[in-house]
Amino acid sequence: MDSIRRKTVLSLLALPAGCGIQSLAPVRSQPIAGPSSPVLMRPPALGQSWTYHKLNGFNSAIVATEREEVSALSPRIVVSRKTDAGTQLPDEQHQSWGQVLREPQWDFPQNYVDPVPLWPAALAVAAFQEIRTDYRVDNFSFPFWIQVQATVLGWEKISLPMGDFDCLRVERLIGLKHMDISRVATTRWDNLWLAPQIGRWVVREITGIYTAHRRGGGREDNFRWELQSWT
Repeated sequence: MDSIRRKTVLSLLALPAGCGIQSLAPVRSQPIAGPSSPVLMRPPALGQSWTYHKLNGFNSAIVATEREEVSALSPRIVVSRKTDAGTQLPDEQHQSWGQVLREPQWDFPQNYVDPVPLWPAALAVAAFQEIRTDYRVDNFSFPFWIQVQATVLGWEKISLPMGDFDCLRVERLIGLKHMDISRVATTRWDNLWLAPQIGRWVVREITGIYTAHRRGGGREDNFRWELQSWT
């Protein structure tokens, strides 16, 4: 973990200051005391669904409204995804709930050789899970390495227009070899606020930075998903 964090800090110091674009306001949250008994996530079931606004973190615009629904439980748990305009999105696949074999939210869907944690298997404060494995992108056979570290930071109350939720905040720190061969290094951050009663996150934020040969580097997309409804 330390080696990734050192590279991350150095990369951040090299980034230019913002140019005045109105970025998203921070997530409205406050630390709370968690329950004393062990926490269980609502297990997936066919037909469960969640609808999110996908927001651009750089300019606060709503990019899309996305609906996600559990469409299969075996041999993998499959979450089918589409926009409110009817556009089908790449699906998400879990070996067990929270341990993904296919993750579609990044620039390219990633298909993992070994399951990667969206959240640690143990849902407790300070729980930690790390894996290094390979992934492939769709229609491309060459494997790329990826390292994921998932940590449960604590309990927070999240306030959304639809209500308040008691959530476990999970931070994922990701280092990977990108399919763009001009990239020397790519570091990503993924923050999830998981609400056990709905079985998924109420807010998720992803962003990243990279360094590249000859052209320095830059920022990756910055997106936030905010829950609008769930069944």
